[in-house]
Amino acid sequence: MREKENKKENIENIKPKANIKKNLIILSISIFSSIILVLFALQWQASYTLLAFCNAFYFSGFILFFISWMILMSNMNILSPTIYGLKSFFFMFAGKKQKLDYYEYLKDKEENPISKVFLLTPLLTAIPNIIVAIILHIML
Repeated sequence: MREKENKKENIENIKPKANIKKNLIILSISIFSSIILVLFALQWQASYTLLAFCNAFYFSGFILFFISWMILMSNMNILSPTIYGLKSFFFMFAGKKQKLDYYEYLKDKEENPISKVFLLTPLLTAIPNIIVAIILHIML
């Protein structure tokens, strides 16, 4: 009996380290995507002026904010009717049926929401982008 309790305590001690590592990976991916979005916006404009950098940071910040917003809407089941309806529509063309009906789909979304880390990380990387864009906008 004590062996099971000791194993359980050891597993609980390992979890925070794994969460920190997971959070750092998610944060680094979000920062990397922010940099890629800024570079994409600069390349798209084919300009490297102060105004181009301002626009690139606005673009990156708003895209990351939009991603965070969509994750929040998904967790609140606001988009569930649309997503379920579109999935049903396209499965109909394939001649397949969905595994879950609508009620089960909603319950599954409520019981297994997207982690808050995936919600907060794009938001926390969007905020500095927008702040930099506003500062560059003021400098213009």
